[in-house]
Amino acid sequence: MAHYLVGDMIYENRVVRGYSQEELCFGICSTSSLSRIENNLQVPGKKLFDALMQRLGVSEAVYGRFISREEMELFRLKQELIWKLENLDFEHLDALTEEMERRIHGRNDLDRQYLLFVKASILKNRKGAAAEVLCLLLDALHITMPGFAAACHLKKRLLTFDEITILNGIALAYAELGEREQELNLLLELKLYLESHQIDEEEKARKYPMILYNLSLALGSGRRYQEAYELCGEGVDYCISHNKLAVLPFLLNNRACAAAELGKRTKAREFFQQAVMLFQVCKKEQFAIRIQTEARKRYGLEL
Repeated sequence: MAHYLVGDMIYENRVVRGYSQEELCFGICSTSSLSRIENNLQVPGKKLFDALMQRLGVSEAVYGRFISREEMELFRLKQELIWKLENLDFEHLDALTEEMERRIHGRNDLDRQYLLFVKASILKNRKGAAAEVLCLLLDALHITMPGFAAACHLKKRLLTFDEITILNGIALAYAELGEREQELNLLLELKLYLESHQIDEEEKARKYPMILYNLSLALGSGRRYQEAYELCGEGVDYCISHNKLAVLPFLLNNRACAAAELGKRTKAREFFQQAVMLFQVCKKEQFAIRIQTEARKRYGLEL
């Protein structure tokens, strides 16, 4: 019965969304493997199952099935790594990464893909060369997207949640290397993808605000302040409507900067103050102080 449910779950979600087998499994497994899975002749491992369901826009919270103790431990380890990376907590990250590397030895490429992303994140945090960070991220992405190029159209593809995260990291690496056009194009593609595909709402709420924030930075760097101002407004509204606090003060700060550049000083002060207050509430005083200093030195605004 469990085998039947797994195959049916993948098949039914794929057919309802109108995706071909080739679109769904590209870079993850062969079409013959997917066909056997959908016909209940093969049971996918947890990582493969998760990747297929994620490309279908379905979160783990929506489904459940029995997995081995080894896979469960690997899943918990990945969740801990995700939490630390999202909260910029790099303490003990090396030990966790080494443990993950031991556990995935000899396992599938999807686990190796995430490990490469973690290593790239650690290298970036330690001020490693942007070119090396980009190389690690591209190595990770090419495992499941071998044909990826900066000019590719993501709307025509199906992405796992890990692929979306890695692509966002690649865009930031482009920015570090001064390749602003590639950064902007990739972030615009990611924004369009999340808006045009069926994505689990919880996962979208975790990724969409950060992509809007990074995109607003890219627009600001290109002196496209009005677009950045409006985009940050969309991001703020999204964060509020979805009860997502983490990126909200960063979006408010970016909107304040755009407002100041546009000569909207009253609005700029209001948004700066809101960002400072939120950072203080979240006990991130260093960010609050940074905003107060920037507002005073760059725009002559006392908060």
